[in-house]
Amino acid sequence: TAFAGNNDLYITQTGTGLTLTIDQIGATNTIGKTDNRATLSGTSMTVDIDQIGDTNTFLASLLQGNSSSWTYSVTGDSNTATLAGGATGDIASSDFDYITIGDSNTLTWTQGAASTATGANTDFTITGTSNAVTGTCEVVGCINAWTISGNSNTITTLQTGSADHEITATLTGSSNTVTIDQTDTASTNVANIVSTTSSGTINVDQCASGC
Repeated sequence: TAFAGNNDLYITQTGTGLTLTIDQIGATNTIGKTDNRATLSGTSMTVDIDQIGDTNTFLASLLQGNSSSWTYSVTGDSNTATLAGGATGDIASSDFDYITIGDSNTLTWTQGAASTATGANTDFTITGTSNAVTGTCEVVGCINAWTISGNSNTITTLQTGSADHEITATLTGSSNTVTIDQTDTASTNVANIVSTTSSGTINVDQCASGC
């Protein structure tokens, strides 16, 4: 557990049944670096990361984690995270929750990348202004749920591969932009969007290629 500002954490973990809780409170804290990401690998993990403050960063590879739960919570402004789930192995029956309250926060999330990666649920709860999420799902059976509240938020997602992708989005606010691309015509792709907004832009493409 780390407190205050300017704290740097570097983690490399392998094993089953990990329970990990990290709280960073303050500004300019980091977990991992671009050239030295935090890495977590193992089944049945429970990981809870909280960053409270501004301009914090979190860069991690969640390499393999069947039946695991990851929660990343951000309170503050201008925080940045880049996370890869299932980077080198299966993440079946796992769950990732991203919760942000604040402005100008950015998340880049990749679910898959390994040929063995299957399943997994992803939930985004975003409250604030000018937040951005870019998500790529490269595995079988992506199930994503988003709750977005605030103005000028940008959500971009790409779901590739075969077999039953699903997105449920609830959007409230003004001038938000949501882009959904689902590149599979052989299986069932679901996009369920409930929007209460003004001056928003929603673009949904469901196609085999060229999205």
